[in-house]
Amino acid sequence: MKTIFIFFKPFTILYVWLFYKNIWKVKAKLNQQFSPFLLSIYEEYMDRKFNSWIAYNSIVKGQPFFPHGPRGVFISGGASIGKNSIIYQQVTIGSNTLYKHRNFGSPTIGDNVYIGSGAKIIGKITIGDNCRVGANAVVYEDMPCNSIAVSAPTRIIKKKIPMDNRFFSERGGKWYYYENGHWIEDIKY
Repeated sequence: MKTIFIFFKPFTILYVWLFYKNIWKVKAKLNQQFSPFLLSIYEEYMDRKFNSWIAYNSIVKGQPFFPHGPRGVFISGGASIGKNSIIYQQVTIGSNTLYKHRNFGSPTIGDNVYIGSGAKIIGKITIGDNCRVGANAVVYEDMPCNSIAVSAPTRIIKKKIPMDNRFFSERGGKWYYYENGHWIEDIKY
């Protein structure tokens, strides 16, 4: 099937943009109704364009934001990621496939979670809402809401107030933040 993408690359890209508008809508369609043709387009696009693997059967609520693109990102099948997530490059959200292990399965990540470059989140654990996972942190235990995971070994730092994990960017002298798949001007700055 992968040869379909290579041979008919202009056709498949046009097909995706005409019928689905972006690759995330192709992924959503695959979650609803499995199609070998769409799967071949999706897998080839993610693998060849970004050298990444985001399993079609991972659950992503809304479109996550990848500040540097999904370069080298791996998200295993069965993983669940909440709304307004920010995921940097080289992140692994992986399953623990060791049968009968206490963390056998895939991670569940809450809303508004910020995942730094090179972070690894492994096994059937829960990352609460409004959490931050620092660059290169390895998380293999549950994180309560409003906490931070840093360094190795991982330390969980509990916060009493919700953290603002929106991604901000200056554009044309104005500040914008990314939310629900759109850039929104922040009028406070």
